[in-house]
Amino acid sequence: MQRGQQGTIATEGAELYYESCGEGPPVLIIQGGVGEAGATAQLAETLAQHYRVISYDRRGLSRSPASVEAPPIAMSLHAADAAALLTAVCREPARVVGASIGALIGLHLAVQHPGLVATLVAHEPPMSAVVHDPAQEAALDRVADLARQDVRAAIRHMASLTGNGQAVAEEGARPAPPIGDIDTTLSHFFHHDFPAVRAATLDAAQIAAVAGSTTIIPTGGTASRGQWEYRCAAHLAHELGRTLIELPGGHNGLISHPWATAAELRRLFTQAESS
Repeated sequence: MQRGQQGTIATEGAELYYESCGEGPPVLIIQGGVGEAGATAQLAETLAQHYRVISYDRRGLSRSPASVEAPPIAMSLHAADAAALLTAVCREPARVVGASIGALIGLHLAVQHPGLVATLVAHEPPMSAVVHDPAQEAALDRVADLARQDVRAAIRHMASLTGNGQAVAEEGARPAPPIGDIDTTLSHFFHHDFPAVRAATLDAAQIAAVAGSTTIIPTGGTASRGQWEYRCAAHLAHELGRTLIELPGGHNGLISHPWATAAELRRLFTQAESS
């Protein structure tokens, strides 16, 4: 990301690192997986031609240390972090884009703090409360077992479940290199974030209750059709009375297809604002 601004804000038991670029209406990107603030740098730089784009390291990752006295990590705590960041750096409700765990955090944010979110694009949120799939649960149990011995093997197996790497990336698209130590980051993810996602109970009815004040747009990747996270997005869209929107690429499309995704996000934001 072009580093127009960097800073930190204090939240309950943690200090969040954030960075932003561009000027205009605020857009918050909530990263998926173990992504740091700059993971979607190419997407952010493209959106920054029209918006002020903000991203951050989740608590416990890289430049966002959490204290040993911090509360146990849950999706509601991550949502509170995102709310604290928006309150600190934005003067108006933001457009929020989240992928995977970032989408689930975004949905919790919209439910807990609807006044802070104008539009939410939730890309393939992993939601057992929306689509309960015993085969998927067994596969995630296997990921958890692997993580106790080898976090790198666990993340490889997890990526195989989402179909990451199957979509052909846009020419020139590349992930940003990680800033923090990858093994430390993965250990934190599997010890805290992974079980928090699996324990989340947010359902479509709770989300529908705020859909009148916040435009919620579930999306799936064109290369993800049939995958569990895509089916979660499709079912959520159906429950909200919306048509599922497809974004280029797969589960990791915000990184693999930054320019095509930026164009589609601009269209969605404009459409939401005019409706």
